[in-house]
Amino acid sequence: MSNFTLNLQDKLPRDVFTDTEVTTLTNGTPARRYGLMKRAIANGDIILLRRGVYCFGKRFQRQPLNLFELAQKIYVPSYISLESALSFHGWIPEATYTVTSVCMKRSHSFETDVGLFSYTRSPKFNFIGVDRLFDKGAIILMANPTKSILDYIYVHKIEVDDPQAFLDNLRIDADSYRQLSYELLSEISESYASIRVSKFIKKMRRIL
Repeated sequence: MSNFTLNLQDKLPRDVFTDTEVTTLTNGTPARRYGLMKRAIANGDIILLRRGVYCFGKRFQRQPLNLFELAQKIYVPSYISLESALSFHGWIPEATYTVTSVCMKRSHSFETDVGLFSYTRSPKFNFIGVDRLFDKGAIILMANPTKSILDYIYVHKIEVDDPQAFLDNLRIDADSYRQLSYELLSEISESYASIRVSKFIKKMRRIL
């Protein structure tokens, strides 16, 4: 590991960081800083996640990377939702290999050396139904199950004729979706102003 990387590791609180942090901690000209970063990336000391966002290479990580934390850094503003959030809450049976988020800007995906990150734009982006979680120093914005389901319908423009069949198709078992609160569904849905979402909630009332 180079002295440059050692210096960064000593001063940075987390293993994922941005250009702004590197600039603050590195003396010299932009050209010098660029050269140091380029060599560190070539040596595998640092991994480029996207332009301006990095993490330390696996050999030098102080603890396993939290992919949800990385997702928050790679594309902002965003929060974890859709399949990843449902998997996190234990509402779908298997882990997802792509970290799925909802974002304010255009939809995008990033294939990195540490994983695949997918972001789906919501024209009504908001943090209603999103919880702030803390995990070993990482701050994660995570949609609750209700928000994740409504996000799924809204961003994918799904017309739900049969709520039970729709939830079964998502692999959400009955024990989970029967925990949904009609009142919470209605509260969160107001932020979407979506006919599709409103229709889904009305039909959900029959099975809750």
